[in-house]
Amino acid sequence: MIDNNKFELLISKEEIHKKISEYADKLNKKYSGKTLTVIAILNGAIFFFTDLLKKLNFPIKMDTITVSSYDGIKSTDDLNYHKKLVKPIVENEDVLIIEDIIDTGKTMNSVYEYIKSLNPKSLELVVLASKSDTKNKFNYDYESLFVVPDKYIVGYGFAIDDLYRQLEDIYIMKD
Repeated sequence: MIDNNKFELLISKEEIHKKISEYADKLNKKYSGKTLTVIAILNGAIFFFTDLLKKLNFPIKMDTITVSSYDGIKSTDDLNYHKKLVKPIVENEDVLIIEDIIDTGKTMNSVYEYIKSLNPKSLELVVLASKSDTKNKFNYDYESLFVVPDKYIVGYGFAIDDLYRQLEDIYIMKD
């Protein structure tokens, strides 16, 4: 399925699920007896979103937003919203944004500002991975389950031209 000449294993599915379980435990303690609105940024966060939500034991509302800024493996200057949220699901709610990766920070800064403009009671962000130099590019606090090198990755939601997204592990593209 994966071409080992092009890709090298970076994070195993076992490591991914262990980190997701640990993060779910934190959320279960924090939101016990409360309701949380969870927003996934598609398409990349779909596996992270579904695997995390299955581990939560409190009421959740959920929705998705679709935005893209990549053309193949190249980040573009264009940010395209294909689906936005409606205000009532977010207004005066505790909201958690789930994203696959913060790379340049541009997409997430835009999405965060957009959701913030809908007046949530609280707003948090969790990403499956962030690039090692992301902290200087994203303006808000967030939790990242993994820090990855500044290389292109595939698998577990990450894709090249919408390919390899379905892989259970995360791979790095070899130079």
